[in-house]
Amino acid sequence: MNIGQVIADRGYAISPSDSVRYTLDRMADFRLVHLPVVKDNLFLGLVSYETLAGLPYPEQRIDEADIPYQQIQIYESQHIYDALLFFQIHQLDVLPIVDQQLSYLDAITPLDLVSALSQVMSIQRPGGIIVLEMGNRDNALSHIAHIVESDNAQILNSYVQALDDSSRLEVTIKVSKSDLSSIVSALVRHEYTVKATYNDENSHDNSRDRYEQLMNYINM
Repeated sequence: MNIGQVIADRGYAISPSDSVRYTLDRMADFRLVHLPVVKDNLFLGLVSYETLAGLPYPEQRIDEADIPYQQIQIYESQHIYDALLFFQIHQLDVLPIVDQQLSYLDAITPLDLVSALSQVMSIQRPGGIIVLEMGNRDNALSHIAHIVESDNAQILNSYVQALDDSSRLEVTIKVSKSDLSSIVSALVRHEYTVKATYNDENSHDNSRDRYEQLMNYINM
């Protein structure tokens, strides 16, 4: 999914002819400390609360206040993972989206990004999660997918994390089944190390059984 697919008109943009006071009020309304400045549909840059709050004349126009703009934007053709990196690097709470001509299209917040990522990662689809640990040369996702598909399931999403100070990887997959027992057994037979499972029906059932046994014991 690219950034252009999450565009929606949220009205974050301000004009350089807007006053400092108006801009600060808009920041308060949106609960943001950055807003994009746009003139004739052209993105000029970001203005920050820190820059505006110390100005002596709140009725002064933005373009008359002689303040610097932050030239940070993301192109509509970039992947949403790039947006995640931008938020991390620049510590922004809003990220402008532009086309190749720097025409302003929209802006997204970290919350907007979380919503988009939940679609990419199939968060809302039912299924179980399996965490594997393996050597960095053993990461054959096609082989793992074959094992999962042999159990009439599919991998909905996956990601890989390098373990600190190690040549090993942690591979997390979400599969389209909540009963993970047969998939886990097959992975173990193929000498994969299963570190953890989540949303596993069997684990849930076992926990429920143990809970009911405890309550029966307490009530004796």
